[in-house]
This record gives sequence, C-alpha cells and structure tokens, in this order.
Amino acid sequence: MTKITIPHGVFSRLYRFPDGQILAVIYRTHSQLLLQLEDDSAEVWQLLFDAKGNTEQALDYIRTNGEFSGDPDVEASQTLNEFIDELHSNGLLGDAPPAKMCGDLTVGDAVDPQRNTTMQVAQIMADHHILYSLVLELTYRCNEKCVHCYMPDMRKGKELSLAEIESLLDQFVALGGFQIQLTGGEALLRKDFPQILEAVTRRGLIPSITTNLTLLDDLLLKAIVEAAPYSVGCSVYSARPELHDAITKVKGSLAKTMAAAAKLREYGIPVILKSPLMRDTAPHWREIESLARDTDCANQFDLHISAQNDGGINPLAQRVTDPDVLHDIFSSNYYKLTVNDEPMTEMVSVDPDAMICSPGAASLTISPDGTIRPCLGLSNPLGTFPDVSLESVWNGSPFFAQWATLKLKDIDPCGQCPKLPWCSKCPGNWQAEHGDVKRPTAYTCQLAGAWKAAAISKPLKMEKFK
Repeated sequence: MTKITIPHGVFSRLYRFPDGQILAVIYRTHSQLLLQLEDDSAEVWQLLFDAKGNTEQALDYIRTNGEFSGDPDVEASQTLNEFIDELHSNGLLGDAPPAKMCGDLTVGDAVDPQRNTTMQVAQIMADHHILYSLVLELTYRCNEKCVHCYMPDMRKGKELSLAEIESLLDQFVALGGFQIQLTGGEALLRKDFPQILEAVTRRGLIPSITTNLTLLDDLLLKAIVEAAPYSVGCSVYSARPELHDAITKVKGSLAKTMAAAAKLREYGIPVILKSPLMRDTAPHWREIESLARDTDCANQFDLHISAQNDGGINPLAQRVTDPDVLHDIFSSNYYKLTVNDEPMTEMVSVDPDAMICSPGAASLTISPDGTIRPCLGLSNPLGTFPDVSLESVWNGSPFFAQWATLKLKDIDPCGQCPKLPWCSKCPGNWQAEHGDVKRPTAYTCQLAGAWKAAAISKPLKMEKFK
C-alpha cells in the first residue's frame, strides 16, 4: 500500500508538549468524530495526514522506531496496515454517514475514550497554556432586528479587513490554534465571507459558523461545503413561523432559515438549531426539538437573555420567568441548555474555592474592530489587533492572573448558597446587567433555584454532577 484516501472534512493537528507528551487531535466534521492519538500513533497518523495519504514517511518512521523479530519491511508494513484498519473501523477513514447530532464519538484502543470530548481536549490545552480556539466576530451588522439583541449600538463600525484577518489567523496558528468560530452580527453579510472561510481552511483550522442562514445563496453554499465546518449554528426561536418572525421582525425569516438548513444537510454539513428561549417561545420548546429531529438537525437551548452592551435592559423583558415553564424544561431529560455556547452542565461547581469561571483558559474572542476579549460574554478589552499581537495578550495580559484570584467564596452570596451545584454562573451576563462581574443577577439565582427544584424532584439528574 503506497497511498490511502483521507476523506474531505478531516482536520488534524499534532501537539508536542514540554513534558514530552505527543498528542494528535483529529476531527472528521461530517460525522462529528473526535479522536486523540498519542505518542507513536500520533506521529504515524500525522505523517499520513501531512503527506495527504502517502504512506512512505509513515513506513519509514515505523521501520526506524519499531522493534521487529523478522523482516523489518514486512513487519512495518503489517503494523501500518493494522493501524489503518483500526482508523477505518473507528470511522476516520472510508465512507461514513453524516452525523445527525453534533456530539463526540469514541474510538478504539489507540485513544482513551474517557478523554474523548471537546471540553476535555480544551482542558488539556488550558493545562498547557495553548490558545486552542478563537471566536471571531466578523461584523455587528445584521439583517434581522431581534427583540432580544444585546448589541444594538454596534451595528456599524470598523471591521477587520481580509488581510488583517489573515494576519490574525497566522498568529493564532503560531500559538497552537485549531478551532475557530465565525460569528456576528450576521457573518454572511461580509461580502468576503467565502474568502475568509478559504483563509481559515488553508491554514488547517476547523471552522464553525453561527448565522441566521437567511442570506445563504449558491456561492455561500459552495464555500461552506468546501470548508467542511464542524457545525453551522443557525438561530431558530420557535418552530411556529409567527412566533419566530415576531422575534426577528422579518416576515418569512423562519422559512428562509430552514430552507437553507435543508440545503446544508443535503451536503452532510452538521446544522444546529440554536434557540434562546424567551417568554413567548419557551412554552413551545419541545416543538423546536421536534423540528430539529424532523429536519435532521441538532439543537440547543439558551435561557440566559443578556442586557444590552450599553446597559439597556429592554431584552430582559424577554426572559423566561414562569416557574411552571422553567420546571418543565429543567425536569425533562434534556441537557442541551447553554450559556454563550458553553453547556450549563460544565459551568456548575460546588467548591467555593473554585474560580468563578475560566475565561481565556484556552480561547479568546475578537470583536469586529479587532478588540481582543477574554470570552464571548465578557466585554473587558485586552488590546486591539493589529495594534497589539495575539501573542502579547495571550502571554502578557495581567487580566488572567487577576481573574484567577476571583473565587466563588468571594462573591456574596455564592460561596454558601445551597443552589450552587445547580448554578450556571456567567459573570459576563452579570457585567452586562449590573456593570459588575461580582454581582449575580436575580435571574441567575432564579434559574439555579428552578434547576435545583427539578433535580430534587428527579434525583437521577444529580448524576450529571458526579
């Protein structure tokens, strides 16, 4: 065997850590497969990947580093064939059906399945201070006028040029970058969006895209299919057109979004229906779950409606406060609730000595004008690209050391709160509403109480925290 076929949509990066650990992180986006290979397995795979499937360098590595009882050429070839067969059996190579849900799949003996999740990979990168992922807000412009929007005063303004974005991507890759989320505003309003996607994938980065999809045309469809993103998240507020369109204030917007989602699914692109639940839409949340199932999409919900970035509180009127509706949501078997795309189940902590959260652990957010921020939720400016480099912020900003001193026990009344195990703490939302990252909102406490009540009435839910 002199060559294997590496399918479209396979992304890989090899990491060599100072402690000697060698790790290959591999994604097959269409089937939502995530693998971690270590040591020799990682080296051999990356040689295959970098050579676009040519096996010569991989065979040389095995011959040089292996131990053989017979003919090295024969045994090296046999070892490589067995390794390739294992990759086939675990779905990395060969034909694979497109994923229906956006989750992680496990692999075989070459990887520890207990570590095989996106969050666990992020933790490995955080432990080694690797800037692994980036959220790039391409624009704050939008073609919808959603009633809950938190950025109404930032529709227009400076946006990084394509050349500046390419320079940013180069710096990101140099710091260990692998995943990038392209979002807005409405990202597809950028006329150069296809060129941005191409620049991302040319550097071996895995893109994900957040969009309302109403602007998808043939050119954008082609660009997205060629980029093979990890996912395309589209905003769906209700399965009922009249409710969804009342949120966006654009008649026919749900029909356009779902028609575009169907086109992407025809090409096997994973699509997530992202649904901030609001006062008028939350009672019908199960209809969105059914819509996702019927259209072969994944879906996730978010209960955290934030104040506007200028302190305006109009969006807060959209929050779900009905205790019966909240109990229905939290007492279901549904665990796709998120805050700023982070699973709520990953945000809970019962340790008062723990950090309140860990912005910038393995990721940063870039605003359209180049402002570097710790995360999507926090507005703290750490510098502006290209005036400052990513490297200078990542390795030199005092923010991270200062933030690490902020513990749950220092926030009144969090440290002793009996609802702490069910509390999804987002200081970014607190900052937007109160201007203070150490002042929890009443709504955060209400959600924690609703979750606690549901968990107590259904004790099996506590297994999520063990």
